[in-house]
Amino acid sequence: PQDDDNGWGSGSAHVFVRSGEGWKHQAKLLAPDGAEGDRFGDSVAIYKDTIVVSSPFDDDDKESAHVFVRSGDEWIHQTKLLTPDGEFHDLFGESVAIYQDTIVVVASGDDGNGNISCPAHVFVV
Repeated sequence: PQDDDNGWGSGSAHVFVRSGEGWKHQAKLLAPDGAEGDRFGDSVAIYKDTIVVSSPFDDDDKESAHVFVRSGDEWIHQTKLLTPDGEFHDLFGESVAIYQDTIVVVASGDDGNGNISCPAHVFVV
């Protein structure tokens, strides 16, 4: 999350694939709208040809998670998932998970119920 391609602390995620008995770097993923302090890559999950990368301090859109899909050797940005309630400092994307076509994004700082409740938001892609 401290990579600085889009400003200090903007972040990145790296994809490695098995090559014989070793590993080969395939791609460096960046948020298309990455900015300083976003911490893109704080949490990453992969299922087959889909990767979810969190950006829990993305202040342009009140925190986010990004979905990338592999096409050949390239990873294409498919969509940006946003916190449903639009609240800042919910830490939406503190943790992400994916299985088949379902993505779960945890907002570990969400206080929508009066205290920190840590809801998990479910998206079907």
